[in-house]
Amino acid sequence: MIENNICLLTDSYKVTHHYFYPEGTEKIYSYLESRVGAEFNKTIFYGLQYIIKKYLEGQVVTQQKIDEADRIISTHIGEGIFNKKGWQYILDNHDGRLPIEIRAVAEGTPVDVSNVLMTVENTDRKSYWLPNYLESLLLQVWYPSTVATLSAEVRKLSNFYLEVTGSQKDNLDFMLHDFGYRGATSTESSRLAGSAHLLSFSGTDTIPALSVPENYYNDSNIYGFSVQATEHSVMTSLGPEGEISQILNVIDKAKEGILSIVIDSYNYRNFLSEAGRSGSELNEAILNFLDGENNKVVFRPDSGEPVSTTIDCLNLLSDGFGSHLTSEGYKVFDLNIGLLWGDGLNYQKIRDILFAMKSSGWAAQNIIFGMGGGLHTSVNRDTQRNAFKCSAQLRDGQWHDIFKNPLDSSKKSKTGRFKLIKDNSSFRTVPIDSEGDDQLRCVFRNGELLVDDKFEDIKSRALNYSNFL
Repeated sequence: MIENNICLLTDSYKVTHHYFYPEGTEKIYSYLESRVGAEFNKTIFYGLQYIIKKYLEGQVVTQQKIDEADRIISTHIGEGIFNKKGWQYILDNHDGRLPIEIRAVAEGTPVDVSNVLMTVENTDRKSYWLPNYLESLLLQVWYPSTVATLSAEVRKLSNFYLEVTGSQKDNLDFMLHDFGYRGATSTESSRLAGSAHLLSFSGTDTIPALSVPENYYNDSNIYGFSVQATEHSVMTSLGPEGEISQILNVIDKAKEGILSIVIDSYNYRNFLSEAGRSGSELNEAILNFLDGENNKVVFRPDSGEPVSTTIDCLNLLSDGFGSHLTSEGYKVFDLNIGLLWGDGLNYQKIRDILFAMKSSGWAAQNIIFGMGGGLHTSVNRDTQRNAFKCSAQLRDGQWHDIFKNPLDSSKKSKTGRFKLIKDNSSFRTVPIDSEGDDQLRCVFRNGELLVDDKFEDIKSRALNYSNFL
């Protein structure tokens, strides 16, 4: 099979719709929104340019793809089902370029839920069936948008607790580290999620995400950074009796900079007590390493109940290495050390840890977080309740408003054609003929990408939101 055959990048049932629309249908107008009831009250739109460049731009329909799709659908659903005539028309009359127009809010923009984020409309009346045929592919923008939203909300949360505990903010860009690659559903999903995370933070272990800004967003800068770190295969190499010898080996061979050490291979309390015991070989090795310019040691417990274990570790580190108070009266380590919690996290658990730290007198600057599955795979389309619906149809030269209104009123769809206007810092969806500047930009038309954003600009839009208290 041909990879990325646009004729087959849809749900099976959509292949049948071209003959179900009413006679005289000329245009289908559909839109994307995050519906009421989303986990967060704003959605940061991101990832459409990636989808367009990878799947929609240029000549994407070929005779080989049409013939293959016809063969497959004939077996998959039935003979005469596939719209071969419609696809052949696109190939013959549009040189295989998709006759649709996509309008969308600028990527990186936080938009209040229940507002239009994107609209799709066919530009050739004989291709009325195409906009919703592409729903399955276009709606996948929900994934990078949701991850971008989650990371931005964690940044806002972190920023808040740094502020109220009188913490320095020089480490804000690294307070949430992306550990998601190994738990991602695919390398492509890790690229999308990882790059979405980089709109709000700079810490990542998902190396594949570093290629997205250059390959899809016109930006050759590296936006993600990491540190030297151990894992259990390193720390358990010499067994329980050799744990201290092995960490001494690690510290001796570590390069300058930040060193992250996993401490729960056996007993994190014993480890931290030995690390902080004045005169011990391990304590002296840590202190010698910290003498290096810009060197830092981060201790990573990797198991246990997150809140109580975090507080326990902070107290043990304070006992061994000392702490002082911020201007707001919260404890900060005396030395350049810190704690990393990276197991089993989601937004709510990070909030619980930061609240518990504040309640226990600890400044937020002492900790950073690592999130893997919670960032890459614990979100779904319903996290922000993303939906793609038809709201207007042109038949026999006249526009007809279309909507759904089920008993579950939260799923009621919008009707008509829209503008997205901005009132101060909020957005509002209004009829297309209303006054006000439309925030939806025409980004794609007839196979051509019309807006080619830089990752730097998208990141700037997201940061303007997530840095706001």
